[in-house]
Amino acid sequence: MSKHPTRIPDGLQRMRDERGSVLPLILVFLMIGLTTVYVLAAATSLSIERKRLLTIADAVALSASESFSAADVALSGDELTPVLDPEAVSERAVMTLEDLAGGAPDGLTLDSATTPDGVTAHVVITGHWTPPLAHALLPSGLDITVSSDARVVLS
Repeated sequence: MSKHPTRIPDGLQRMRDERGSVLPLILVFLMIGLTTVYVLAAATSLSIERKRLLTIADAVALSASESFSAADVALSGDELTPVLDPEAVSERAVMTLEDLAGGAPDGLTLDSATTPDGVTAHVVITGHWTPPLAHALLPSGLDITVSSDARVVLS
């Protein structure tokens, strides 16, 4: 009997050469998937923080718009119109923001609290957002500025 070397068919030889090439692909796709999940979680956190700041700004503006007293109401025609004092609006906004923050404002600052027309309180608040996990993909934090208006209407 003569021994002949066994010849491996071409298709099997190619499969044998590509052995182990799936693991790097799995690792790359796993890294892409984890990065996507991380970025989506950070974007959700940013959106929630912005909505929280808008809610606070709405509450501060509403409170500031109610900073008038009975002596500040003017009669124009047959309508009562309250007139807001810019200083009273600012003081009320600061007090409300301190009450809402509970003594620890968490980086919240009241940029401005004004009354442009005497019946509307305009409030601008800035807060700081940090991503849930520190990573090189995202910045270490962002400042978010929101504004809100509240108008006084007597009926």
